[in-house]
Amino acid sequence: MKEIQERNVDSYIYLMKLDAEKWTLLYDGGHRHGMMTTNISEALNSVLKKARVLPLKALVELIFNKLVKYFHQHREEAENCVHPFPTRIFDKFLHIELKSREHKVTTYNPREGIYMVRSPIRVSGTGNNVYTLRLNNKFCSCGKWQTYTLPCSYVLTVCRENGSRTDTYVPEIYS
Repeated sequence: MKEIQERNVDSYIYLMKLDAEKWTLLYDGGHRHGMMTTNISEALNSVLKKARVLPLKALVELIFNKLVKYFHQHREEAENCVHPFPTRIFDKFLHIELKSREHKVTTYNPREGIYMVRSPIRVSGTGNNVYTLRLNNKFCSCGKWQTYTLPCSYVLTVCRENGSRTDTYVPEIYS
């Protein structure tokens, strides 16, 4: 917020008057799953940028054909899917899984699901960060789990350590 205030005081004042859950992922309660665009007109505009100059009939045909193609493509992807999640989510999950293998876990209270996870030290001198994980509350102090609702690498590290199934922490919206 300080950076916004330094760059443009008017913008800072405007944002301070707004409810924080309206303009930041930090306070949205995890309902956006990492998506900042919630306006359907923004999504349509991005898809139909070049079509704005078309006559109405051509525009309707373009939208219809794009939707048919979209649904056909996604139906085929769903029918051929061998994972519990769509390919894009599964690939992201695998990336997080690989990253999680480098972390170290300290168990504080397994009954309450409280753990400490430490990231590895990098050659550049970064890393060695410590995060608190409350598995039962679906909370990690890194903030990624709450923001994107997809378990972060620290969650997967703890699951591997204690033998939990990682897919139980992936919201149904991703399946």
